[in-house]
Amino acid sequence: MTKIEKTVTRFIANPTSLRYSEIKRVLLHLGFKKIQAKGSHEKFKHDALKKDLIIPVHGNDCKDFYKDLTLKIIKQLNL
Repeated sequence: MTKIEKTVTRFIANPTSLRYSEIKRVLLHLGFKKIQAKGSHEKFKHDALKKDLIIPVHGNDCKDFYKDLTLKIIKQLNL
């Protein structure tokens, strides 16, 4: 099992345990593309999503709500 696969497994088991930088790597590994956003917000796009995923980041972390929302979207897409 590679390092990124272990990180994905950790994220699925407990999304609040990861920092934003690890979540970003997971999203990029799962086919999301990071697109330009303003200020402290990070924006991700996926071909299967109708809307962009926007995550506000402060100090290399985001609120647990956004971590749970990201996991919910990943599960809906069956990634």
